[in-house]
Amino acid sequence: MRLSVISIFAAAVLAAPFVSAQTVQPAAGATPQPVSAATGATAAAATRTASTGTRRDIVSYVEELAGNTAAQLRAVQDENAELETRMIELERKLAALQETNQKLLNEVAAVKRQSAADADAREAQMKAILSKIDKLAATPPPTVTVPTPVSTEAEYDIYEVQKGATLSVIAKAYEVSVQDIKKANNLKSDMLQIGQKLKIPRK
Repeated sequence: MRLSVISIFAAAVLAAPFVSAQTVQPAAGATPQPVSAATGATAAAATRTASTGTRRDIVSYVEELAGNTAAQLRAVQDENAELETRMIELERKLAALQETNQKLLNEVAAVKRQSAADADAREAQMKAILSKIDKLAATPPPTVTVPTPVSTEAEYDIYEVQKGATLSVIAKAYEVSVQDIKKANNLKSDMLQIGQKLKIPRK
């Protein structure tokens, strides 16, 4: 842009003498008039004045144009700087969003893995339970052997409690201890009832 301004200025400066020279040329077909020395000096001064004024106008115009161009350039630079700042901020936000998105994807993947692991564990547990049920169903029930009762008539005498009988009296009569009688009949106390039948161990 600065090179273009200088080119315009140079073209204007070079064109100024040519324009001034054209202004003093006689019209076509006119008879040239003799020019005195004073008149020629005055015309030359006027030509220089006009040329100087034209150059100043061109310089002012070029300077004004250059100032406007510089102002526009600064405005464009400021706008570019603002756009670059916005671009950096948008890139930062985009990076943050991408990071957040990646974290969410990782969490979802972890939940899926955990859910799959739990499902596998539940399935394995269910298979183990079903296997135990199948084994229990296939196993025949145990046979319960009822022992043959042993007759106790040869080991004990049976005594029916009479009125006034006590364990100590009965023990003396059968020549056994009170504890033997209580053990044979699973007695917790010495209390007896009339008509109660007691097993008396034989010696």
